Amino acid sequence: DVGGIFCCLVHLKMCTCEPEWLELLMHVLKKSPKLRALKFEKCPGQGVVPCSPWMEPSSVPDCLLSSLETVEWVMYKGTEEENEVVALILRSGSCLRKVTIHPISTSNSKKLRMIKELSLSPRRSPTCQLAFD
Repeated sequence: DVGGIFCCLVHLKMCTCEPEWLELLMHVLKKSPKLRALKFEKCPGQGVVPCSPWMEPSSVPDCLLSSLETVEWVMYKGTEEENEVVALILRSGSCLRKVTIHPISTSNSKKLRMIKELSLSPRRSPTCQLAFD
């Protein structure tokens, strides 16, 4: 069982360049009950890659309920799929301490829209900080 190799995973860096990254993310989260740190990155120079449609998981992955503490998103574009992933993490992450977003946009109005959207997302963890860098 390939999923068995993730049972001890504590730190994960995931590239968001592939069209299937959302499916892969949900699969890995479900198989990684001890995951504490999650980082999303995009390869420099990658163009816009069409993404698989977002499918809300039927059950919340255990790591969101019991272990995930930090999330960092580098080159965040604020797409609908990215917003949905962050919203799921914020509303399900019982142990979250910090979610850091590094927007790709240099436009102040776009950054402000991203901040507003994510700041309004409900948070399960009362101590979770949402930071924009």
